[in-house]
Amino acid sequence: MAEIKTLIDGKSLSYEGVFSLKELYRLIDKWFKDHGYDKQEIKNWEDVTETEKQIVLEIIPYKKVSDYARLDVRIFMIFSKLTEIVLEKDSVKFKMNKGRAEFYFDAYVVTDYENKWETRAVFYFIKNIFDKFIYRMYTYNYDAEVIRDCTEIENEIRSFLNMARF
Repeated sequence: MAEIKTLIDGKSLSYEGVFSLKELYRLIDKWFKDHGYDKQEIKNWEDVTETEKQIVLEIIPYKKVSDYARLDVRIFMIFSKLTEIVLEKDSVKFKMNKGRAEFYFDAYVVTDYENKWETRAVFYFIKNIFDKFIYRMYTYNYDAEVIRDCTEIENEIRSFLNMARF
């Protein structure tokens, strides 16, 4: 079984106002592609009523840094009370969304994600020795990298939402 080291747990960001959900998702997707992450979409749920809609998204972008370690950043997004509005700026009309957005960020380092070192007790013991004494510097670098990436995507989303104020 893979060992999961939680580095950031439940860091949150909330926003209420006007934003483009399509552009926000495009920004998140582009950022992770530019930084070498693959994306796994866990949850994509939408509830539409006559007046508004609610969307719940959970994505886990991951980056395999070696055959032994993987960096995971989990983003859980809740968009509630979403309504579509039309804004006009410089005689150009464009569609935007108005509502509430909540983001929850988690960052993990997953080691032995292919379960190669857990087949026998001796391998498990050797893995623990290597983790504690030999690969310690590598895992600290992985910790710093995933924390940096999680903080950067949070700041990107925060700056996007602040720029989208009308």
